[in-house]
Formats: sequence, structure tokens, C-alpha cells
Amino acid sequence: MKKVFFTLILIGIIAGLSGCNSDSPLKPYQVTRFAMGTVIEITVLDNSEYHANMAIAAAMTEINRIGSLFYEGNPESPLYEFSHRTGDRVAMPEEVLSLIQRGLEVSRLTNGCFDMTVGVLMPLWDFKSENPKPPTEDQIESVLPYVNYQTLTVDPENNMLLSASPRTMLTTGGIAKGYAVDRAIEILSENGVKGALVNAGGDLRVLCRADGKKWRVGIQNPRVQQEILKIIEIDSGAVVTSGDYQKFFFYNEKRFHHLLNPKTGLPADSCQFVTIIAPTTEQADALATGIFVAGARQGIELLEKIPSTEGLIVRHDGKIFKSSGFNQ
Repeated sequence: MKKVFFTLILIGIIAGLSGCNSDSPLKPYQVTRFAMGTVIEITVLDNSEYHANMAIAAAMTEINRIGSLFYEGNPESPLYEFSHRTGDRVAMPEEVLSLIQRGLEVSRLTNGCFDMTVGVLMPLWDFKSENPKPPTEDQIESVLPYVNYQTLTVDPENNMLLSASPRTMLTTGGIAKGYAVDRAIEILSENGVKGALVNAGGDLRVLCRADGKKWRVGIQNPRVQQEILKIIEIDSGAVVTSGDYQKFFFYNEKRFHHLLNPKTGLPADSCQFVTIIAPTTEQADALATGIFVAGARQGIELLEKIPSTEGLIVRHDGKIFKSSGFNQ
């Protein structure tokens, strides 16, 4: 029996249909698919079912393309090639290299709390196993020296990714899903839909509605069933939540979640969950992961320095922290 559990936050279910009144000329068209290891919900507002479905299909095609491109276990992925390299550098497509470069910027911003080089830890934790168990302390200590984003160098002129560490491995799980949502929204916009919402397991972005109404996004308390902590009204932008409840397993009656602290190699224990509001899902995705590791106080200090970005953080003890503009 599989013992890894996946829990999805309900933002997007509330957001998808709220405000779509019966007297509106726009109708909601919604599909649910599975991609990138999570449930993808796409809601489109339009006055043509055929047009809406064509746009949704194009958006899903893009999500699947990105999922394959950034999947470390895909032998044709540049990330797989990087993890199995024999030298100190690997040629990368511009799209992949650009995302890694933006991820490194978030690493610097969060003082390493967001770090894609935790990829070297993932085989030890093996969350995809039928019967996962935590690695031993010795196993973690043996690879922890290779978790360091500062060993990576991006060479954009030659489309190369260099590493000063021979065993560095990458995972883009904390940023690629957000990028995929952004691209899906771009595809929907290019197809001329009248409004859209894409939710990938808590990574959510909306496209302005032609009827001028705002989307209503509910943030659920994962510890209390049916409790909504906050309803946010937005006309565009992203809302992303990262939490200890989204992917986890039990071992000897102890719960282990998938958001690892790059400094310890263990699941981060400062927060229950973090919700970030930002212009793009990619930015919000990476920040939510980094701030979850950093903790509430450091996270709020960081958010106050970033324009057009707000956040809600629930600390490990249940205390809620909000950035100064979160309620505005």
C-alpha cells in the first residue's frame, strides 16, 4: 500500500466559479487533469464552449511539455543529463538555463533557503517509493556538502550550466510548476479567452475577466477542515501556497514532508504553510518554498522588501503572520 500522501489546498475551487452569476454572458468551462505530479485545474470564461476547450487543450499541452522538460527522471531532460554528467558543465536549452538563473536569484534573495541543489537529497528521501522511509543521519551527512547553490554558474553566452561540485544534482520542483502555470495563462491569453484560472496543486494564477469582476481565491486552513483563513479578491496575478501537508509519509508514527531544509537535509519545521501573492506564479512558487524554510519572521522581513508581493505565514505553532499589505 502506498504510504506517500498528497493533499491539495482548495484555492481555485472557490476561485474557479465564484462570481460567475447566471446573468453573466460568460460561461465557465472547467477541466481537471493530472500532470507534474499534481492535479491541474483550468477554468476558462468564454461565450464559446468550442473555443474554450481548444484553449484549454493548448494550455495543457504546454504544461505537459514543461513537465517533461524539467522532470529529473526523464533521460531526455537536461536536468537528468546534468545529474549524470562526467565533466563540470552541461549545455542547456535557453529556456531551462533561464529558469535556473531566475531560481538562483531567489536562492540569493533567501540566503539559500530556496536551493535547487537539494536535488542530491531527493534519492535518499525517495518520496515516490511505495514504502518510503527517512534516510539515516550518516546518509544525509554524506551528501549535504553538495547542497550549495553557490557552486552553480550560469554561462548564458554559451548556454552552459557549470558546477564546481562533482556531485551536484538539481531539482526544479520549487519553481518549474509555477513557470508552467504562467505559461498556461499566457497560452490562454494568446487564445483570446475572456478570463482564466489555472491551479496546479496550490500554484494558482488568474487572467483578467472580460466582465470586469474579480476572482475570489480562498485560502484554506489545512489543519481545520472547511476553515477559510482568508478570501482574496484579485483581477490578475498569482497566489501560491506551500505547506507540510501537501506531500508526506509516516514512518514509525512520525510524519515527514517533502519541503527539505537545504542546511540540514531534513524536512523544514518552522512553518505549517506559506501563501504568497505575487505578479507571477513562478516567483510566488520559489518564494513560498524559500520562506517556508526560512521561517515566519525572516519571511515577513523579506516580503516587505519585495515590490508587489505579499504573504501569509502560519508558523509551526499555528500563529499567523502577515505582510503589511496582505489585507489591502
